[in-house]
Formats: sequence, structure tokens, C-alpha cells
Amino acid sequence: MRINRRVASSVLFGSSLFAAWPALAQPAFPNKPIRIIVPYPAGGATDVSARLVGQRLQEELKQTVIVDNRPGASGNLGMAALLQSPADGHTLAMSLTGMLSINPTTYSKAGFTASDVAPIARVMLAPLVLVVPLNSPWRSIQDLIAAGKTAGKDGLPYGSTGAGGISHVASELVNAAADGNYIHVPYKGGAPLVQALLTSEVRWGLLGTADARAQIQGGKLKALGQLRSTRSELWPDLPTLTEQGLRGGVDFDMWFGLVAPAKTPAAVTAMLNQKISQIVAEPEFRRRLSELGGVSPTTGNTIEAFNEVIQRELAVLPKKALELGLKLD
Repeated sequence: MRINRRVASSVLFGSSLFAAWPALAQPAFPNKPIRIIVPYPAGGATDVSARLVGQRLQEELKQTVIVDNRPGASGNLGMAALLQSPADGHTLAMSLTGMLSINPTTYSKAGFTASDVAPIARVMLAPLVLVVPLNSPWRSIQDLIAAGKTAGKDGLPYGSTGAGGISHVASELVNAAADGNYIHVPYKGGAPLVQALLTSEVRWGLLGTADARAQIQGGKLKALGQLRSTRSELWPDLPTLTEQGLRGGVDFDMWFGLVAPAKTPAAVTAMLNQKISQIVAEPEFRRRLSELGGVSPTTGNTIEAFNEVIQRELAVLPKKALELGLKLD
């Protein structure tokens, strides 16, 4: 059977248009300003790291990047705002250790789960440090373990930066691994916990690097160990709790990272990961993070690696929160 050349040409032209339609239908990214939601007030490490990466992302993508602070309910309000936004890559949120794993367990109306977001890239790492008052007789984690085992029925007080947060849940992992009798005393943030440690109101506590470093360098608190699988370049001479024989999941690094709604196109999340991974490895960016008390992952900062970190948290932290009976609403 003969096919008219004009008909055949029309069919081929139409087929090529149809094949190209998905590409034509997808506008270039980004095609409007990018918004980074920070679920905490301005001025903290989460906010400052978001602004630092946002500024460089704006330069790289030639598109405006806006930081939008949405504090409240331990970060839940900010995450809700993210999920109410189109899943097109133009709205991101700065999350951190525990938010995706603990909050959906401790809040019955958190409004999200870890599966609702797509990890993009980690921006900053800042290990938690176990500190004690300067006049404490303890000089190692083994001293803390021994004291906890002989604490008696009333126990010894330890402090956290707030009930249900990563400082609290990770401290309870330490307590369980040490098999000691320590009683939780929650404070409203790092500064009040520091004050409680300075006055020996509590015997130990976990602080983020930014809160801990100034007090340790100023000779006001002592560090016994860092919660990390390997030593951080921020604390090269400080042994990890795992090194000192304390096991049971107490090696969680504090991370701050960008996430997007789960249905964001893979091509967009891959491009954002590539850009952000490149930015956070830059020497000047790392210098700025060091001033905040953090470092950035210079290698292995892939979407897959970020997801593995989140999955590991999901396997440990919600279970501990449930064991503690934590309910914050």
C-alpha cells in the first residue's frame, strides 16, 4: 500500500511534536522567586544557615530567593506551610535533626510525616556535645555512667533545651545506654540550659556546638564527649560517646538541611542538590558556617545519603519518644 508523502510528513511532524510536548509543557526552573521557609525565629542557626545558602543560591540561579520565617509548634507550622505550597521546587524548607522523625510522634496534629517531604541537601552539621559544670568531678563518660548507677531512687538531674526536642530524646538515649538514674529537667532553649549548668542546677546536658563552644573555650563548662559516629573537625580532640564505650544509637549528628514537598519533580530536586552541594563545599561558605559553630558536608552530600540519615533517625528516635510517653499537644 502506498502512503501519500504529504500525509506521511504530517504524521511524522505530529509525532515529533507529541514526543516533544512534555518538554514544551515543562517551564524552565526556576521561573519565579524561590522561597525558603525557616520554621524558627530569625537569628538562630537554622535561620542564618538558610540565609547564607539562600544568598548564594540566588547568585547561582539568577533568581530571587526569599527567606520566610514561620516559627511555632516546634517547627510544625513551617512544615505545614511547605506542604501547602506547589511541589515545583520554588518552595523549600530548612529542617533539622528530629523534626521529621520526632514531631509526627509527639504531636498528634503535626500535619506531616517524613514521607511528605523530599530531601534535597544538608547545609550544616553541628554535633551535640555532652557538657558538665566546670566544678564537676566527672572527667569522662565512664564517670557519668558510674554516678548514674549509684544515684539512688531520687536520681540526678540533667537538663535539655526543651521537652520532646532532639536534646531531650538524645539525652534519654544516653541515659538508657548508661543505665543510670537521671531525671529530666526541661529548659526553654540553649541559653537557659547553659545558665542551669553554670550554677550546677543540673549535672549534665547536651548542647549544640554554637552554645557549647563559647562556654568551653571560656573555661566555664567541661565537655565530656560528642554525639557522633566519628570525631567532627569542630572537635578533633574530643572523643565521641561511642569511642568511650557508650552505645545504643547515641551518635546522631545535628544536621540542618533543605527539603521540598514529596511530589517535586526529580529533575528539579537533582538540580537543587547539585547546586547546594557545590555551594556548601566552598571555602568561604565553610568559613561562615564555622563562625556559626558548624561545618558542611564536603563529600557525599547526595539526596540518597540525606535520605539514609533520615531513615536511620526514623528507626530509632520515634521509638524512644514513644517509650518516654511524649505528647506535646
